[in-house]
Order: sequence, then structure tokens, then C-alpha cells
Amino acid sequence: MPSVNQSILPLLTNLTKLTPIAPQRLHDALILVVDDMKLNLKMITSNLHARGYTNIVHAFNGVEALEMTKRMHPNLVILDLMMPDMDGFAYCEAVRAIPEFAMTPIIVQTALDEMEHKLNAFKVGASDYIIKPVDGRELEARVMVHLTNTFLMQDLADCNMQIMQEMDAAKAMQNRLMPAEHQVKMCERVFDLNIASYFETSSTLGGDCWGMRPISDNKLAIYMYDFSGHGVSAAMNIFRMHTIMREFTHASGDPGGFLSMLNRHLHPLLERTEFATMFYGIIDIEANCLLYASAGVPAPLVYAKTEDACVTLIGRGFPLGVIPGATYMTHYSAFLPDDLLVFFSDCLSETRNNKGEFLSDTQIADAVQKVMQEYEGNPAQKTVDALKMLLKTHNAAPIFDDMTITSYHRRPYPST
Repeated sequence: MPSVNQSILPLLTNLTKLTPIAPQRLHDALILVVDDMKLNLKMITSNLHARGYTNIVHAFNGVEALEMTKRMHPNLVILDLMMPDMDGFAYCEAVRAIPEFAMTPIIVQTALDEMEHKLNAFKVGASDYIIKPVDGRELEARVMVHLTNTFLMQDLADCNMQIMQEMDAAKAMQNRLMPAEHQVKMCERVFDLNIASYFETSSTLGGDCWGMRPISDNKLAIYMYDFSGHGVSAAMNIFRMHTIMREFTHASGDPGGFLSMLNRHLHPLLERTEFATMFYGIIDIEANCLLYASAGVPAPLVYAKTEDACVTLIGRGFPLGVIPGATYMTHYSAFLPDDLLVFFSDCLSETRNNKGEFLSDTQIADAVQKVMQEYEGNPAQKTVDALKMLLKTHNAAPIFDDMTITSYHRRPYPST
């Protein structure tokens, strides 16, 4: 099993925080002033200079302004409406048609104070409206508000991008905790098994995990656990569990004792509302059996080929992390060649359909039994596929919880 990259905790918790916009950042903003009257350009520029804004460029009509907007990407535009060649209305329409300038603030300054002109200006994309003659204090206030909002939105977009990148990195780390394809193939070859799994999260990060680890030449430890909640907090608990399990691999030969040990170490690490359900088993291909322990998981199933029936295993037991002194028993089940074991997280059994109904244990067992009676090829994969289809038929909506399904089929002895 791969080790945990220790950078995961700060990666998940050190999310970018938005900070107030520094005055110097506002004053360094690029402002495009568009007016066909040089006197107006001079007055607006002088007002802005007096208030600390020095990065100012000019355009004398809409055509020139549009070209400069595309080339220079101003942070804010101060726009006259009545101009030759292309007026302010046409400039606004042209700029707003370009996606990258959809949110660029445009402050219209004009002598047209009729309501119809104002409404038309806003209709084509103006952000604000000032009546000439422009008061310097009003101009400063509106420029500051729009620049502040613009930079805050840029920071928020950058923050969201960073969070998504960190979430993607965390999801990749979480996926690496589960068996890679070459590990699955190796276990299939060594233990003469067919192994299949399905893992899906309801959000970017999830609280489910499954895995396996050879204990000896004839014993394979298998497990699945499901932490309460979703997202970052559940994922952090996944990594805690992974670390604890690696520390105590020497105790992993007794399923009940192993879960009892995990419970003792998890309890002080979890919040009061947090817990984990878990199935932990050992497939012994020499003794033809499965030793297992359960902590609140949905009841796993063993399809017994000799009986042509599904046997429901014990799925009771307190979830891990709830009671510090809870102990767990090791149970026994026959597991012969051509038998199949399947276990799953509670998303499968606790998803309601539009009538408010859950999938019953009988429906799940019947789906497994049907596969085993009809299969050709790999029944482990066909079982996982059948349970996925069963859930989709039951409720086609997106899953509300993380879902894991794992299936282990003992290959039959070669015919003689």
C-alpha cells in the first residue's frame, strides 16, 4: 500500500484567504478614458491624477477604444456616449460580446440625463452612469467602488482556481491509497482470485476507501471503510486511518482485534460527530475460509456455489470512533473455490427512490445470485456492474453519498 504524502494536511487546510484591496493596487489600475472632446479628457484625467490614479490612457471614439480595450485590457473604462464613428452604446455592445471583457466595469459619463438614455446604456452593458459636468468626488467614489469590486472578483476567481487545483491534488493522493491495477493483478495471480471494484465520490473528495494487503502466501487481508461526512474533513480522516493502519500491520492477522485497535486510536482523533464504518476480512485460500469483523457496515454477502445461494454475513457492531472501549469479534465463513464475496458502502443500501424506498437486502442478494448463476468470464466485475445498474434503476439521480463496491471471486479448481 502506498504511503501518504505528508503535505496533504496543509494542502487541504491552507486554503487561500481573500484580503482587502491595497490602495496602491487601486491607484496602479489601468483606466481607459474615452471621449471625443479633449477638454473632457483633460478634466477627467486631472481629477483622477489628483486622487492618485496615474495609469490612464485615452481614446477619442468607440473604434479606437475597442482596439485599445482588446490590446491593453484596462481594469476600468470611463466612457462618453455621444461620439463619432462608434458611439458609446455600440462600444458597450461590442465589448460585452467578448467573454473576457464581460465583467470589465464601464462608467458612462454623459450630458444625456433622460431615463431612456440611462436605461439603454445599462441595457447594452454599462456598469454605472454619471451626468456631466462630472464632480471629482463622485467620480473618485465610483471609480474606487468598481475597481475594488473588480479586484475582489479577480481574487475570488484566483482563490477558487487554487482551491480546485488543491482539491484535484488531494483527490489524486486519495486515489493512490487504493490498489493500483498492477497490485490488483498481482493479488489475483497469487491468490487465484477475480477482483473488481467501483469507487465514486459524491463531491471532489470522499470518505470511502478500500484496499487489500497480502499477509502470507495463502492469506489476503481485504477491507473497506467509510467515514461520516464528505469533502475535506472526510478525506483528512481517510489519511488518518491510512497512517494508523500502516503503523499496526503486525496486528492485522486478527480481524476483530485489528478493528478494536483501530477504534482505540481513532476515537481521540475524531470530532464527536465523526465516525467510520468498516469491514475487515482475511481470505485464507488454504483453509477455504473468510475470517472477518464488521463495524456498522451494510451486511456483506457470500455467494456459496455449492448451495447456489447468498449467505448474509454479520454486519453489526458499533462504528469506529464512537465508543473508546468498544471491541469487535472475529467471525468465520466458508469461502470455497467458485464462491464470491461482495461488500459495499451504505450508499447502495440507503439511497431512496422517488417513492422513499430503499433497496432491500433481498434485491441486492438476488442481483448477486443472478450474476453467479449466469456468469461467463469474470463474475467479480459482472457483480459490481450488476449492483451499479441496480442502484441506477432504483434511483437515476446523482448519488448523495460516496459509493464503494468491491467483489472477490475465488476461481474454481481446474476441471480434471
